[in-house]
Amino acid sequence: MGKREINRDEKRQLIVTTARHLMQLRDVSDFSMRTLAEVAGVSSATPYALFGSKQAVIAAVMDNDFADFMAALTAEPNRGFDVFFSLVDVTAALFEKNPSYYRTGAQAIQATTDQTLSSHFSLPRHGLLKDLVSDAIERGEICHQINPDSLALNLGHQFYGWIQAWAKGNITLPDMVARAQYGLGLGLAAVATEASRAQLLEQVVAIQATLPEAGVLKTKPTPNKKQEAVS
Repeated sequence: MGKREINRDEKRQLIVTTARHLMQLRDVSDFSMRTLAEVAGVSSATPYALFGSKQAVIAAVMDNDFADFMAALTAEPNRGFDVFFSLVDVTAALFEKNPSYYRTGAQAIQATTDQTLSSHFSLPRHGLLKDLVSDAIERGEICHQINPDSLALNLGHQFYGWIQAWAKGNITLPDMVARAQYGLGLGLAAVATEASRAQLLEQVVAIQATLPEAGVLKTKPTPNKKQEAVS
């Protein structure tokens, strides 16, 4: 690779890094290409020359984020259904490192009317879930009658719903982890094969015990016989 190509790649990475910084400070699309160039310290024509449009710059940021996510997810091997729970753990670990950026990004993606950006964000993440479901079917952990696409859509919808709840400040990050893993576990248990369901349900029950309402149920006083008779 020649010096010109190296310089071009360095500038692309600089622009992507700068765009990510701007997205952390404001709405995902609430910055101009001129501002991006000024903050990055390049000419106003450079972002257009390298990416063509602001949407393409934002898409590149999303690609980098997804690459970081996949690297973290595959850093350690997972067995069986554990990979679905790891999805949540890895997501939460990234959120914890930079909560402002991910909170702003999650809300902006939810609110965007740009279908191109929305699809660029959602399609690879849906594809990952679909692949994981397909792999579980091949391993005999999920019933073969299940459509991987349909199950992945449903699992993803509930997972990202809890992410939105966290992004809006309605729940804490640990609550998001517990709620999302519980939802994924329930969804998987409904379609798990008989051979794999028992162990999965044990994990679901263990997660359930960490939910706030589980503690309320445990401490709820049991009515004595006299009270039962009166009622």
